[in-house]
Amino acid sequence: MVIILVAGLPASCIKEEDPCDGTVKPEISVSLKATVHVLDKDHNPIPNEQLTLYIYKIPCGASSTGKFDYSGPTNAYGIKETSVVSYNLRNADDKVYVDAYAPNLGNGSASANSEYGIYAYDDFIPGSTKEVHLYLYRNH
Repeated sequence: MVIILVAGLPASCIKEEDPCDGTVKPEISVSLKATVHVLDKDHNPIPNEQLTLYIYKIPCGASSTGKFDYSGPTNAYGIKETSVVSYNLRNADDKVYVDAYAPNLGNGSASANSEYGIYAYDDFIPGSTKEVHLYLYRNH
């Protein structure tokens, strides 16, 4: 009779595979600056449109970190700009998000009043600033 004892093994002997192990890359420092344009259906700027605007990172297998808040009204040209933000990325699946929401735009739903950009490790060139533009349109 052979008895196998598994319950007696220490937890350190039972290793779960990390899904991020296969996508590890050399660490790079990246920078990003976002410009959000709020326009009417004829592509005219909408000044003083209130925006909720965030930039944040979601590392592979982890919760969001490094959240920067740039919420406020657009300028006279319907534009809201961020400063340059920087992150260290260590994995092909690390992502930087730019999330813009105009709650008073009036398109009928939060998703219709929103736009976001997702930028991964390979979208960046180390040592340079990635400049991105997001466009929100009033559909009426």
